[in-house]
Amino acid sequence: MLLLGGGTLALLPTKEVVAPEADLAVLGARAFQVLAAVAKRVVPDTVDAATVAKGVDSLLRRAAPEAQADFNKLLGLFENALPGLLFDGRALPFTQLSPESQDRVLRSWRDSRFALRRSGYHALRRICLATAYADEATWPALGYSPPSGLNAAAYDDSKVGVSA
Repeated sequence: MLLLGGGTLALLPTKEVVAPEADLAVLGARAFQVLAAVAKRVVPDTVDAATVAKGVDSLLRRAAPEAQADFNKLLGLFENALPGLLFDGRALPFTQLSPESQDRVLRSWRDSRFALRRSGYHALRRICLATAYADEATWPALGYSPPSGLNAAAYDDSKVGVSA
């Protein structure tokens, strides 16, 4: 009975949080939805979660195949309701939870006595934040405006005494 119930929890469907705008390079469709749901909770509200998830997928293209597989597994573990029931007392996948419940799950991973869960939380949070802040398109929404002419001056060789 326990096996049947556990198998059912493991197979609960992932709720579509956002639609990916283009084909994914590394993330599976389910992993993309989980990452977008996590991004909605950890990046500022002014940043689009789908853009962050797509940016992470693009970033992961350059990672080793083992790291790509591990990242997809981490997202699968985060979504799976069976470990969620065992560790957090939740019987639904992460994407099907309310925002408040998602925040509780994130805190549970962050504060877990298990290093795997703590590390997984920090990996997801950091890659979402780094991707959001690295994208120049998000800067206005975050209230950041770089100094004017900064890049133009940095790459203009005519101002430097270098002869061709």
